[in-house]
Amino acid sequence: MRSDRLYFREFGEADFSLFYSIFSNEAIMKYALMDKADSEEDLVPYFQNILKNNGTTDNRSVFEYAVFDQTGRRFIGFADAGIVKKNGDGGSAEIGYFLHPEFWGQGYATEIANCLIKFCFDQLGVHRVFARCNANNANSEKVMIKTGMKREGEFRKVRYKNGGWDNELQYSILVEEWNQSLAFKGVLE
Repeated sequence: MRSDRLYFREFGEADFSLFYSIFSNEAIMKYALMDKADSEEDLVPYFQNILKNNGTTDNRSVFEYAVFDQTGRRFIGFADAGIVKKNGDGGSAEIGYFLHPEFWGQGYATEIANCLIKFCFDQLGVHRVFARCNANNANSEKVMIKTGMKREGEFRKVRYKNGGWDNELQYSILVEEWNQSLAFKGVLE
């Protein structure tokens, strides 16, 4: 998968250090649902599961990517999309993304989210894509808004982080809203 500035590829065996650099970074994991990994051993099962999943073709429901700049030299972060529910008429998928702090505030998260949304609608055939964030993470909420997602709600005290409970925000976009936004931008004819 590609965008104007980014290149997405599935993680390979040699990418553990890239993967670990995301999930062991305290700043990145500050608002994440899961806690920061304290050791490589903590993440090996998760990484092995990703590698195993990458080889799956039948009934695959989760897609995890290493995201690089277009040259493939600079590792930007982690992105994923997962089918939550699907049938012949559509379904729902959730997207997520983590970026290294040096790439924050440059539009990369919005670009990643837009690519994931497009992937979910075009490749996975869902009719709804959603994302969630810690209610304290204003930057992640801004990304969801910039992609055209609409706020669905705020779930009270559902995320346990740093010894306390935080609220969670959920946003979504429907395929017809996505197509309408593309038509408005002149992308569709």
